[in-house]
Amino acid sequence: MTTPDILALGEPLIEMVRREGPADGPATYTSGVGGDALNALVAAARQGAKTGLVSALGDDPFGHHVRRFCESEGIDTSALVTTSVGPTGVSFIHPDPGARHFTYARRGSAASQYRPSDVPLQTIAQARALHVTGVSQAISPSMRDAVQAAAETARANGTLVSYDLNLRLKLWPLEMARACIQAFLPLADIVLPSDDEAERLLGTDDPGTILDHFARHGAQVIVLKRGPKGVIVRTAETDRAIPAPKVDAIDSSGAGDSFAGAFLAHFLETGDALQAASLAVRVAALTVTGHGATAAIPRREDLLPA
Repeated sequence: MTTPDILALGEPLIEMVRREGPADGPATYTSGVGGDALNALVAAARQGAKTGLVSALGDDPFGHHVRRFCESEGIDTSALVTTSVGPTGVSFIHPDPGARHFTYARRGSAASQYRPSDVPLQTIAQARALHVTGVSQAISPSMRDAVQAAAETARANGTLVSYDLNLRLKLWPLEMARACIQAFLPLADIVLPSDDEAERLLGTDDPGTILDHFARHGAQVIVLKRGPKGVIVRTAETDRAIPAPKVDAIDSSGAGDSFAGAFLAHFLETGDALQAASLAVRVAALTVTGHGATAAIPRREDLLPA
């Protein structure tokens, strides 16, 4: 198989989505597949991009299911390691239309034990874009080092580095997150912060100040994700606010990830960050109309009109 255009390095997860039961009975859960890097790849693949996942799965039924899911989505799994040293991680999602509510069961997972020596450096050097996240950095020191090695290889070989902060303070303390994110920014060509996590990191909710902060490290494009307000895109030429379509939101899980993946797919296709963001906000809007991170991510032909 040819090298995918977009590679993502991160932890794939089985997701268990809470569904409310009867008033006098327990809630039930429906299963799915997610994880922020994989969510982004699903969105990119459904927009027509050639994608591949770089990570590790446990040699267990969950891991085998994730691999089959990737293959069904057309996501290349040749750089996906199956190992017996740890299980496949699980996340429990509590649906909320306006916030993220996760509980993780991922300690000691296969992906958390991923190391720099596992990184397929040649494949990354041949790809057009590498997508990594703050979650990938947070799950373990060895995965953090793997992200660093992958990004350094990408930059050395002209592969775009896309970085979604995805700040999850259940995974690491704020000061450690702030230091690691700050150190990584010079490697990123595209930076994708959300307004709430940027406020925690920087102590300000002013969009201009946030964009200035991330721009000074040399990124070509910064996209500030603002939930139902849409996004603000900064390029060398302009700042542009792009509103999100109005939808009946059910579950915000995966919305930012689906934006990231769709943005990369369309940016690589067109070279136009504003056009890519305009299409990606429509992908993210439809993502929140279903339960779970990937189930409602739309295909290209199903996008809402602009």
